[in-house]
Amino acid sequence: HQAAAPPGGRAGVARACEADAAGAGAARTLGAMAPTPSSSLMGPPPPMTKRSAPPPDDEPARKRLEIGEDIPDEISQQDIQSMLDQADDVHIEVLNEAALKRMVLQLERKIKTNQSMRIKHADEPDKFLKSEVDLDEEVKRFSSLTTHPDLYGALVELEALPQLVGLMNHANTDIAVDVFEVLSELTDPDVIGEVTEPEAFVNALFEAQLCPMTVDVLLRIDESSSEEDAKAVTNCLTMMENLADISPRDTCNKFAEVPKMLPWLIKRVRAQAMDYNRVYAAELLGIILQNSPASRDAMVGHEGVDKLLRGIAGYRKKDPSDSEESEYVQNMFDCLCALMLLPEHQAVFGKVQGLELMIRMIGQHNFCSNLAVRLTDHSLRHCPANCQMFVDKLGLKVLFPIFMKKGVKMKSKGEAKELEEHVTSIIQSLCRYCTGTPMARVLNKFMENNFEKLERLLEMHDEYVRAVRVADAARNSGEVKSIDRDLEVDDEEQLFLDRCDAGLFTLQQVDIIVVRLANMGNRQATEEIGKLLDTKGVPLEETVSVIEEYCSHLDDSARKEREELRACARGLIRRCAPDEAAAEALERRLGGGEADAVTGKTGKKAPEEEERQSSPPAERQPEERRKDKKDERKDKKERKSSAADKKEKKSHKD
Repeated sequence: HQAAAPPGGRAGVARACEADAAGAGAARTLGAMAPTPSSSLMGPPPPMTKRSAPPPDDEPARKRLEIGEDIPDEISQQDIQSMLDQADDVHIEVLNEAALKRMVLQLERKIKTNQSMRIKHADEPDKFLKSEVDLDEEVKRFSSLTTHPDLYGALVELEALPQLVGLMNHANTDIAVDVFEVLSELTDPDVIGEVTEPEAFVNALFEAQLCPMTVDVLLRIDESSSEEDAKAVTNCLTMMENLADISPRDTCNKFAEVPKMLPWLIKRVRAQAMDYNRVYAAELLGIILQNSPASRDAMVGHEGVDKLLRGIAGYRKKDPSDSEESEYVQNMFDCLCALMLLPEHQAVFGKVQGLELMIRMIGQHNFCSNLAVRLTDHSLRHCPANCQMFVDKLGLKVLFPIFMKKGVKMKSKGEAKELEEHVTSIIQSLCRYCTGTPMARVLNKFMENNFEKLERLLEMHDEYVRAVRVADAARNSGEVKSIDRDLEVDDEEQLFLDRCDAGLFTLQQVDIIVVRLANMGNRQATEEIGKLLDTKGVPLEETVSVIEEYCSHLDDSARKEREELRACARGLIRRCAPDEAAAEALERRLGGGEADAVTGKTGKKAPEEEERQSSPPAERQPEERRKDKKDERKDKKERKSSAADKKEKKSHKD
């Protein structure tokens, strides 16, 4: 009978009782007691005619064992059929609502029995051993509910979840571990998908104080002591991930509110040995940080950025040794990217030399290079200080070779597209937030080598415009109709998602870079942009339409950026439009009929406001202004008409 016990079942409970007795010989008692076998070990429970006097539950097991012992080496087809007929006659109790109610009542009785026995024989663990084993087996019986998702509602109504969750506080850690295993099975995504109201089940778990008790058990488990304890941590993390799949925001917020949860995860992901639970903890930490703003705020006090950066610093010059370690590194980068949503973490990232580490990783062209580009992109968004620091730390030297597709080639087209998206986003942030010398260095990068990088920008524009048009055509022809049912979005939302997948965001970043470069105050760069638009066959109205579409999706919190981009687009129109009538027609397309914040009218701004927004401050581009003055003096000598000279000066000022 004991040989039939599953690993961690009777043997695990017995070991826990031995610990209570401080090695007093409880293990020998387990062999001598030969406790009565229960239904969960030997197979399905037999039929119960009366609740007060159930029939012996060991008879079906003995019958099965006797049949097995009588099987000869060779069995005829007739004997096999006879055995199958006998097996069909064995009655198996169907799990329904009445049977579930009996299970809940039985669990309650086993809990009370175990509590009374522990109190009565506190110093004699061999006397409450049987009640401990029976309770452990009764807990495991609830795993059978995974085949009956329709009974989850009844399980909540019978208030069985508080009893199960309450067992996490049991003195015997093995029982708490088995509760983890049961809950991880009950919350399996494949099973939960068939439950009528999974949110009610999750809420009942939270009301039973699942989160704080889970953390308490994690703190009690020593993974290094045995494989069973390591498996228990895995079950716990699996349960948390399953709950996050059902209700991401609520689950992550609930666990983030437990004070010791985040410190435990940080400590676990920084462990020395690389194992499955370390990888799993990094993944779970990333899920919590992405879905819980409160957890990101709490990581400020835990010095999360610094500690996570130390976890990936060792991969600056080396690649992960296997797929498990590769997944760990990716999870750590995901955690840091989630933290960059908070300006406080962005500031800390710059102060603890995070940008220097990313620049070095990008330059190594190893496994972490693309991950470093992505993290750099998140750290620079809406952070002027980090943008200035990135240029000062020679980040342009490693960034623009990737922009020009020089160096290591990507393994797949998808990786190349993703990398281009992050690179263009970084350049757009630099163009927007850099001032003074850093801005001049960014502009100089686009002017060097006969404006090859400007050409690359317009080539990318043409490439992504075609890709977006292909996505539009596929959508209009009905080739992606089936996606609507899977994602549960309307036609307009699905079209936007398709266009983003095709490269709409990258296209918008490219055109934003173009209009910002045209308004940096360098006449030579502006004229070259106009020439390249004609040479590459890129219509000006196409660029204006992309900018306006981007602005139309910005909400009121980005009002300043929206007005700034529209002003830059008007500056590009005035400089590159073929005539005044075309310029006015294009300017009327900006704003989408929305009243201007300055003039209160649609279309053009007042000339003074237009000039103020389109021309950058003098202190932001000293080197360019000195070059422009030399060019201006040279142009004065070549011009014969003073009227033409004045007109050129005004155009340069604009």
